[in-house]
Amino acid sequence: MTPPPDLPPYQPPQYSAPEPAPAPPSRSWGGRAFALGIVAVTAATAPFLLVRSGHVDTAALFVGVPLVLAVIIALAPPAKSLHGLTFRVVTFGLLITSAFLHEGAACVLMAAPLVYGVGHLVAEIVRQARNYDARRRAALALVPLLLAASLEGTAYRVDPVQTAVTERVVAMSPAEVERSLQDGPDFSAVRPFLLRFSGYPTPTGAKGAGLTVGSGWTFTMAGGPIVTEVRSRDSRLIEFVVVSDQSKTQRWLRWERAVVRLTPQANGDTAVRLELSFTRRLDPSWYFGPIEGAMVGAGLDHFADSLGLVEVRRD
Repeated sequence: MTPPPDLPPYQPPQYSAPEPAPAPPSRSWGGRAFALGIVAVTAATAPFLLVRSGHVDTAALFVGVPLVLAVIIALAPPAKSLHGLTFRVVTFGLLITSAFLHEGAACVLMAAPLVYGVGHLVAEIVRQARNYDARRRAALALVPLLLAASLEGTAYRVDPVQTAVTERVVAMSPAEVERSLQDGPDFSAVRPFLLRFSGYPTPTGAKGAGLTVGSGWTFTMAGGPIVTEVRSRDSRLIEFVVVSDQSKTQRWLRWERAVVRLTPQANGDTAVRLELSFTRRLDPSWYFGPIEGAMVGAGLDHFADSLGLVEVRRD
């Protein structure tokens, strides 16, 4: 009897793992950024625009704006990162703050970039610290610096007194410039773009009793008048000080004094220098200092235009 032929060793059947199902298409970063941008713009500007249009304390603010925001956020991609969560929390915080501040919504609009920036900086510090890499955990050293910076305005202040300046050489004699001041400004002149865009309040009228020492001038403002007085005067300088201020601008600053300097030129023109000093009420200085300086500077340019002080352009 012949032996059976040698059989190959038994090999179990090979089963290949099923290929993973393709991941569902996700929105591009550009799409997410666009959606988040809409949320940010809505949260920062909607309350401000409602205040300007006179619809504050209406359902448009307390129901309409939250409704629009909720729809946008619900349709936007879910927050998959710490930064995404931070963005949403900060956005709702800005909205709630704007709703309660009413007229102060302009401050929230100005502060929005700073608030978002600090929120995302802290989120990044926390994200780095969660990594056990000692080098990345060193990011926690920034926390004490941020805490120290947050005390500005309470424990200390940095250069709160600021001065805005505008200078023009006009085809007028010093006496003619003084007569223009005596007649008072005409605020029907078009305001600079920065003031129109921000809605920053400026005077709408002025009434005074001359330029002798002790003479008073009252400027009509949103919220209430600003009353000034001529403190000193000579042939080249007129100084005004603020006696009282009931305007809306007192939320952001305290007016101190204004100085008009006149320097006659050899050709008969006059160099006019307008200086407006104020104490800033908003901190931190490195952020709100330049913003308030730019706003007051634009207002000073508008005041010069209202006096008819047109810059001489000689080619």
